[in-house]
Amino acid sequence: MIKKIFILFKIFRKLALSDALKVISKFHRPPVIIKIFLTLFSISFSKNNFKSSKLSDEEKLCSSIQEMGTTFIKLGQFLSTRPDIIGENLSTQLEKLQDRLPPFSTHEAKEIIKNNLGNEIFDSVINFGEPVAAASIAQVHKAQINDDGTIKDVAIKILRPNIKKNF
Repeated sequence: MIKKIFILFKIFRKLALSDALKVISKFHRPPVIIKIFLTLFSISFSKNNFKSSKLSDEEKLCSSIQEMGTTFIKLGQFLSTRPDIIGENLSTQLEKLQDRLPPFSTHEAKEIIKNNLGNEIFDSVINFGEPVAAASIAQVHKAQINDDGTIKDVAIKILRPNIKKNF
């Protein structure tokens, strides 16, 4: 129970610091209790991040959603398809969550392949490249495989580390 309350606290804090209330207020009038909670959670005793102060409200919200993880990214992806509800500016920013997320490391991707498929199959993978696409659940690498002496070009899609647990 305490863990769930702590997670809820972190979510409210992240939304409050991203100025989500400003973005929401452009489209809908939030209930007073939400305004009070987000105002309380936005109190900070440290200096504001100079970089984030240059970002628009929509960019801050998009960045916060990305930092909150896979489940929130999926919610942001869904909302990006509804500019009639959230407006064009926010919709355009949330489109960045579709397939332009930061990739995890190539070394980590190789380890995932090795652990899931075994050394024999991993050894057949040659010319494993950097990620060509990264999304909320997986990323794609170009590679070549040695299939009984025949070299084949392939694309390997790898789930993000701990995706099942996080989702």
